[in-house]
Amino acid sequence: MLAACSTTQPQKIETPTEASVPKTPEHPSVTNLSAEDRGQLYFSILLANIANKQKLYDVAQSNYFYAAEQTGSKELSSRAAMVALIERDYTNALEAIDLWVASDPNDKNAYKIALIASLAQNKQQQAQGYLHQLLPLLPESDDEKLYELLRMASFQEEADFIAFFEQVNQPLSSPIIATAEAYLRLKSSQPLEQYDRILSLLDFTLSKQPNFLSAIELKGEALALNSDQQRQHYLSQVLQNNQLTLDQTYKIGELLYTQRSFADALTAFSRVLEERPKDKQTQFLEASSYYAMENYAKASQLFWQLAQDNYKTEISSYYCADSASRVDDFIKAYSCYEMVPIGRYYMTARTELAQLYAENDMMQRAINSLRSAQRTVGLDDRQRLLEFEINLLTQSGDYEQAERRITSALQVSPNKPFLFYLKLQLLNQTQSVAEFIASVKSLQQSVETPQLKNDIVLIGANFLQGRNSYLLAYQLLEDAVENEPDNVELLYSKALAAEPLEYYSSMERDLRQVLKIDPDHHHAKNSLGYTLADLNRSLEEAKSLIESAYQVQPDNVAIQDSMGWVHYRLGNYDEALKYLEMAYKQQESPEIASHLGEVLWSMDLQERAIAVWQKALRMNPNNQYILRTLRRFPEANLLNR
Repeated sequence: MLAACSTTQPQKIETPTEASVPKTPEHPSVTNLSAEDRGQLYFSILLANIANKQKLYDVAQSNYFYAAEQTGSKELSSRAAMVALIERDYTNALEAIDLWVASDPNDKNAYKIALIASLAQNKQQQAQGYLHQLLPLLPESDDEKLYELLRMASFQEEADFIAFFEQVNQPLSSPIIATAEAYLRLKSSQPLEQYDRILSLLDFTLSKQPNFLSAIELKGEALALNSDQQRQHYLSQVLQNNQLTLDQTYKIGELLYTQRSFADALTAFSRVLEERPKDKQTQFLEASSYYAMENYAKASQLFWQLAQDNYKTEISSYYCADSASRVDDFIKAYSCYEMVPIGRYYMTARTELAQLYAENDMMQRAINSLRSAQRTVGLDDRQRLLEFEINLLTQSGDYEQAERRITSALQVSPNKPFLFYLKLQLLNQTQSVAEFIASVKSLQQSVETPQLKNDIVLIGANFLQGRNSYLLAYQLLEDAVENEPDNVELLYSKALAAEPLEYYSSMERDLRQVLKIDPDHHHAKNSLGYTLADLNRSLEEAKSLIESAYQVQPDNVAIQDSMGWVHYRLGNYDEALKYLEMAYKQQESPEIASHLGEVLWSMDLQERAIAVWQKALRMNPNNQYILRTLRRFPEANLLNR
């Protein structure tokens, strides 16, 4: 509940609605007014409504106030007060509230706005009077009462409710006010500096009302300022005292669950289920706790029952299957996977089910399951399932069936690049390099559309690069570019294919041609800028190109790496480190690790550099980029280990 209050931004204070207003006329009779006065009144209300929508609050407030004075209307006076408060016109807000209270002396919202307006003007005594009038009108529940106080306190920054609550509660006498003050201090910008005051307030509240759930939550949150372990220990102690209601016990269990204190959470859930054995949500959290504790046998049993009862069927059936498969209860796993309905977990369930069938020598059931699922989903998911099916067939060595499946799909959809990707993927696994190149060219000739021809070349080149056939990949793209010299996609791919061959002149020429055709191609800007920086020439141009790309995609890890590298080449080590650490945090690739390590080494941070290089070498022992870098730094002594 308190999560709803965790903001210091202005929130909307409740103004009367049709449901909340007592059964008194919202618009008192205007029969006593002359026709001219009634016309002026209606015009004022209309003008106020229009001005309010256009955020012309001064015009809206004055016209609402005039109309409220003429009619004594609660609705109009409340609008006048609210608009004045937004405008920080506290004097007029209080005048409008006088009209509001006259029409309904028991409307809590009037006293809320009056309190805020008084406090914003530092009228402490007046604010205290409104608080005393407000409190009896709030809900009986302490948690709801606290919630309303906190919503009020977070509305207007000029009203210092922390100091106000402290002043009106000296000496400590009201648990509600004490808890509200503790909450505001806890959510302030420097809660640690107020830690002792927060704890003393909450300890006072809990000494008076030991079952006040919001205060318990807040004390746990305060203790978490020191460590999550302190919060977990405290909540566990509260649970062990066994003085809570059943609903409070459940709530504490939820808190412990979110803090990953699953054993203690299970204690709470077990108590709830003793009294409410059919409480499905508690059963669900109990099952989830067992799963988190890796007691998969118990988890699968509980999730199975929930799935059978159709409670959160999607997630219950999925985790039933996942838990059962982890303890080799395959029959239950098959059944639960089959129960997962179309939704968030469906695709994962179908692929895991097929994989499980395949691992248990039931390949045909795996394939049938995938094909059945393909008939129930949209195009994108159907392609994902087909790709999984083809991969499953090729992994099992059934290349003939994989080929038949792709050929069948191409007969239905002959112009789908995705299907050619699958076909080339299969050929790449079953053919020699020479045979594969011949197949790429044959497929290219078999299609009519220029874009599809290019797609086949790009896919084929990508697979060749994956086989370290860099020259052949480059030649394939070179032939394609000869036929379409101004094709940006082919030119850019050819430029990138030149890098591992160290054809830097060709790479630079192609990238400049790409930018001549498409000046806004930020990937080409980044690639050209990085290439120039790597060659340690035209560094200012390189920096300008990369910065231009960075403005478009500041979160792109390759561009972040380039930013770091060009700053390193320029001698800006601090800037280089900033960008490279940013990139490395997102992706610990060998190239980024090489760059980061080199910058660290140059900054006399050799131990950190060695640690980065060591990790990269351990994860990618044959990567040429990291190996080339380490050969330039023999002092690191990593290649001889």
